[in-house]
Amino acid sequence: MSTMVKRGILIGVVLIIVSCITIYFTIDLDSLSTLGTFNLTSLLLAFVALALGMYFDGLRLQRLVRMGGYSLSLIAILRVIFGNYFMAMLTPGASGGAVAQALILRSYHVPIGKAAPIVLVRTVFSILFLIVMLPIILLTEPIDVPYITNTQLLGVSIFVVISTFMGMYLLQTRFMKGLVTWISKIAKKENPKAWLIKLEEFNGGLRLLYANPIQSFIVFIESALSLLFLYSIAPALMYAFTPDISIVEILNRMILLNLILYFAPTPRGTGVAEGLFVSLFASFVPMGTVGLVAVAWRIVAEYVPFFIGMYSVFTLYGQHIASSVSTSSEEV
Repeated sequence: MSTMVKRGILIGVVLIIVSCITIYFTIDLDSLSTLGTFNLTSLLLAFVALALGMYFDGLRLQRLVRMGGYSLSLIAILRVIFGNYFMAMLTPGASGGAVAQALILRSYHVPIGKAAPIVLVRTVFSILFLIVMLPIILLTEPIDVPYITNTQLLGVSIFVVISTFMGMYLLQTRFMKGLVTWISKIAKKENPKAWLIKLEEFNGGLRLLYANPIQSFIVFIESALSLLFLYSIAPALMYAFTPDISIVEILNRMILLNLILYFAPTPRGTGVAEGLFVSLFASFVPMGTVGLVAVAWRIVAEYVPFFIGMYSVFTLYGQHIASSVSTSSEEV
């Protein structure tokens, strides 16, 4: 049995355990009667939101590829997107997702030197949207987070926004190249040249954006729309249990949740995502149903794309591609 298959089985077992624990500790037997309100309309809305999120994700990827001087077919776009979901779920910190995207792009004649910045920009724009939105959300709606006040959280978010834009500028300076070389020598874990190559990949993505400011802005808007539709899966599922939902408030909390998940050490935030969802949305649905909604949200938003990606990778590229992605992600 290959390492990839073993890892897939392990992830599957972990997902089942996490889902069962989430439901067990949140379900209320007295509230089981509310399950009768669940309807196909809510589930259909969730899948429509998923489809629209994927559509805008595909648009931004196609635009980025064209900005790099290449073009992809619809099938190729879908393979990149779903391949990302598949490999991200199988690797710690979702590191395999980026590697998978770059390898799939290379198979469509986009050189790694061009593919790496494209993948990087795609990820950076998603994180940038969440970072920019965070202080706006906290100014309009206080969110209760354990061990930190809303004022402190607002201050941290503003600091992060400023630091992000300053960092994007500093990364392109000679000072940063010198700093990276110095840190790599102090760490004594890698050749300084390897660190500088990674820095150059990031700067290559930034140059791609600066060379096409109007197209870059459109990519940012497409990134925002993609994320907002994907986050709308949660309120669509909540609608099955209560018609009285505040979509804006739920989306605000989904932005906070997903920003945290980008830095979760587990594959696609497994375990962390369910716990945060229960904490943030318990008051939005009838008592005892938040765990069911959390698991349903993960199934639609993560596990369905994961299995589509698995089918795509293994049927269109073969198991050796998945194995090479896994090996590459462990070296990153």
